Amino acid sequence: MPVPNQASRHRLSHPAASLDAPKRRTFLAMMLASAGSAVLAGCGGGGGSSDSQAAGKSSATANSSTSTSTSPSTSSASAASGASASNATDSNSAGDATQPTNTGSSDTSSQASGASDGLFYGINGHMAWGNGIYQTMPAAAQLAILQDLGVTNYRCDIADGGMATTLANALKGPFANSGVSILPVFNPLSAHWDPHSSEADAYALGYDLAVRCTRPLKGLVKYIECGNELDVDLKIAGDGSSTADWDPACWPSFRGALRGMIDGVRAIDPTIQCGVNVGIPMAYRALQMLWNGISPDGTTQGVSGAASLRWDFTSYHWYKSSGDIQCGGRNNACVDVLQVLKDSFNVPIWLTEWGWSGANDTPQSAAAYTGKALKQYRSIKDKYNIQSIMMYAVMDKNYGLMQLDGVTKNPAYAVFKDFIAANPV
Repeated sequence: MPVPNQASRHRLSHPAASLDAPKRRTFLAMMLASAGSAVLAGCGGGGGSSDSQAAGKSSATANSSTSTSTSPSTSSASAASGASASNATDSNSAGDATQPTNTGSSDTSSQASGASDGLFYGINGHMAWGNGIYQTMPAAAQLAILQDLGVTNYRCDIADGGMATTLANALKGPFANSGVSILPVFNPLSAHWDPHSSEADAYALGYDLAVRCTRPLKGLVKYIECGNELDVDLKIAGDGSSTADWDPACWPSFRGALRGMIDGVRAIDPTIQCGVNVGIPMAYRALQMLWNGISPDGTTQGVSGAASLRWDFTSYHWYKSSGDIQCGGRNNACVDVLQVLKDSFNVPIWLTEWGWSGANDTPQSAAAYTGKALKQYRSIKDKYNIQSIMMYAVMDKNYGLMQLDGVTKNPAYAVFKDFIAANPV
């Protein structure tokens, strides 16, 4: 989610490594009042032009969780050792080539109650947060705002079974048959994920988190996003587009947590489709490395042979401060990031966070960017197989279509609403 200083976006949950972007969004985490207590790093975006994009938020206290944790089976946990999980290879299995071909992900589908087939126009919110406007405003009132905007897809962060139950209750209540679906996004930092832990330990943590969060949502959601911008603290050089930009010491834990979450979701409901995201604008290389079982070793080639990941849709975050997603990168590189994602994984693309540059924009420039971005993404959705674009956020001090009083509408609200009404998908 958006922040002026990306390096600080996970500050309350994990000391972030120093990142180069001079302007990043300040990220405030939320404390979870669950058994053992945990810290939830909220979603965010709109960071510096060369680094991650997370959004500044109000701190919040989540409802306590009463869910029972579940550990992965012995066979699943042992799979986290890094041994190759598949022999799938492509032209990007070594080096820094950016546009490989591959077979794509498994074909999965589900019939979640209350979910609409219309996914394209989405937005972020924090329905499961335990204080602030998202707690005091009932789910039905949040739904009314989404329906007024024309939104059909609502992205909400969760970190334990209690938060997942909050979403489940909304889906069984006011959201049922409303035409608005909910995309849950897991935050493993809230479960004390440590990037310096072993791959096996990170896998077990991710698996347990996913099982606890997916169980209440089984049959209610079709899609889950596994993790939020876990790549941010792992970039040690460059802009993220090279294998050499990534920390060899922390990579196994990063991979393990993601693999654990995907496996945990599928253990509870194999019909749910899983997505994986990155928060650094040019971090498509990190996704390519995960997909192809490549680990960083300080070289541009990396080393192959690790467990490879497979996800069903590729999530990506892109804010105004990062420039044009069809012509991104440093030094006038003009990389078509969407084309790279399409060619690399051959699965649908979801822009699960996009927006203006927070307090660096005026209400008028924010509204202008909103209209410009919507027009661009709507016009290219078929070219790149973009399935959903989810703005950050419905209510936020610096990035919201509305202010945190839940009443005051910023100029971008009308721009967003009018565009959707005039350009149905």
